[in-house]
Amino acid sequence: MIAHDPSGSSPSSSPSDARLAALVALALFALAAWPLLLVDLPPYQDLPNHVATAHIIAHPDIFPQYSFNGLFKSNALLTLWFHVFGGLGLFGAARAFTAVVLAVNAIALPVFVLRFAGRRALLAAMLFAWPLVHSFSITMGFLNFAFAFGVSLILLAVLDRQRERPTLARGAGIAVLAGVLWYAHPFPLAVVGALVAAHAVTRATWQARIAAGIALLLPLAPTALLSVVSAQQHLVKSAGRPDLAGAAFSFLNPWENLAHLWTDVSGALTRWGSMTILPAVLLPWFAWNHRRESRPFLSLPAMAVLLAAYIGLPEMLSNWHYLNCRLVPFLWAGLLLRVPATLPRPVAVVLTVAALSFSAVTGIDYVRLDRDRAAFTAGMDAVPQRATLLPLMFKHRQTSVFTASLTHAWAYYTVEKNASAPLVFAVERSYPITYREFPPRVLIAPALDGFAKSFASPAQACKHLRKVPGDATCAAIWGEMWAGFWNEAEPRFTHVLTWAMPQEARSTIPARYRRVFAAGDLEIYARE
Repeated sequence: MIAHDPSGSSPSSSPSDARLAALVALALFALAAWPLLLVDLPPYQDLPNHVATAHIIAHPDIFPQYSFNGLFKSNALLTLWFHVFGGLGLFGAARAFTAVVLAVNAIALPVFVLRFAGRRALLAAMLFAWPLVHSFSITMGFLNFAFAFGVSLILLAVLDRQRERPTLARGAGIAVLAGVLWYAHPFPLAVVGALVAAHAVTRATWQARIAAGIALLLPLAPTALLSVVSAQQHLVKSAGRPDLAGAAFSFLNPWENLAHLWTDVSGALTRWGSMTILPAVLLPWFAWNHRRESRPFLSLPAMAVLLAAYIGLPEMLSNWHYLNCRLVPFLWAGLLLRVPATLPRPVAVVLTVAALSFSAVTGIDYVRLDRDRAAFTAGMDAVPQRATLLPLMFKHRQTSVFTASLTHAWAYYTVEKNASAPLVFAVERSYPITYREFPPRVLIAPALDGFAKSFASPAQACKHLRKVPGDATCAAIWGEMWAGFWNEAEPRFTHVLTWAMPQEARSTIPARYRRVFAAGDLEIYARE
C-alpha cells in the first residue's frame, strides 16, 4: 500500500514502510489475541448465540422448527465460516474466526494511518489505536461488524489511491472488496459510501464531481443496491411475526452519548480494563490542534457530519441495537489521522503502559468470565438429550461489567445437549434462521427476556407498569402475568433452567416441575 504523506512530499513506496506496518500489526495482534489461548470459547456476549445458531443449521432434523435463510445475504460471514469449518468443532471455529477478525483490524489500522497521515504519524497514532483492535464490538460478539470495520478502513485506503490515479483494474478491485464488506456487514459499507459520496459532491466543478463519481462511486454501486435489499429485508417484517418490543425506537440521552464515545470502542470486560479511558480522553485533545489538516474522505466537515449522525440516530431501530454507536469507531479513526507525529515522552509512556496492562487484564478477565460460564453450565448432566429447555435469566452478568456475558450462556446446553433454544436469534428475516411458525410472543426473544426482567417481583412489576411502589394492583397483575406465562410454557418445555431467580418468581413455578439440580444461582427443574 502506498503511503500518502499529507505534508506534500512524494508518496513513499519503500519496503521499510511495509515492514514497519507489518511489525505494528503484529504487535497489535499479539496484544489482543493471546487471551484466546486461555479458553474454549471467548466470553463475548452474543457469541454463544451465534454458535447455537450454527449448531441448529447443521442439525435441521433435530431443530425442524427453524428455517435456514441461506448464505447469500449480508451479515453472513460468520455463518459461512461455521458452515465451512464448523464440522471440525464449533468452539475452535469461533476462536479461529475471532483471531481472523483481530488480525484484520490489526493490519487495517496501520495501513489506514500510513495512507492518510503518513509514516511519521504512524507510531504516535498506534498508541491511541490499540483499543480499536480488541474493541467493544469484539466483546459484544459483533464479529461480522468488527471484521467489516477493518475492511472498511482498507477500502478507504484503496479508494484514496483510486482518487489520485483512477484505473479500471483498481475499480474492479474496489467492487470486489466492497462485496466482501457487504457480505460481512452493511453498516460500515454505508459509512464508506456516504463519506465517498460527500467527497464527490463537494468537488469544485461539475467535471470534477462527475469524474469522482465515476472513479469512486461507480465501483460501489452494485453493493449499494444489495445494501438496499438487506435493509428492506430487515425493516419489512415477515408475515406472521409477532409484535415485539424490539421493533421500536430508542435514543440515548446526552450523557449516554458522551459515555458511549468511550465505551463503544473500549474492549474492556470489567472495570479492571478501564485504562482504555486514557486514549479516549487524550485522543481528542491531541487531534484538536490538527483538526483543520486536509484528509480525503475524513475532512473536518465529514467528521462533523459523522458526529451529528451519531447524536441524531437512534440507539435501537427495528430490533437492531447499538445502531448509532457503530459510528464511534469511525470517529476514532478520523481522529487518529490528526495525531501529531511526536508526543510528549510521559504521554507516550503512559499510553504504552496502558496498552500492555490492558492486554494482561483482558487475559485475566477471560479466565474469570469463563468461570462464570462454568457455573452456569454446571447442571449439564441434569438436562437429557433433546430436552425442551426454557431458560429464565434474571441476571445477565456475574463478573463482567461492560458486557452481559451470561446473556446467551444457555446456548451451551443447546450445543451439547441438543436442547431447545427459545432465545436464539430467529425473529428477523435478516438473521441466519427464522421460526417456521412463531410460538406465542412471550416465549421468544426478546419478549421472553424482557418478561423475566419486568416481572421478576411485584416491586419490579410496579416499576415496569409505572405505578407507585406497593400499589396493590401490581401484585395482582404480576400474578396474572405469571399464570398466563406458565399456561403457555408448561405444555411446551420439559425442563426449566433458572439463573438468579428471585424467591417471589420461584413461587410461581407449577407443581409439576421438580427441582433436579441447584448450585449457586443455577437451578434446573424437570417436568414430571
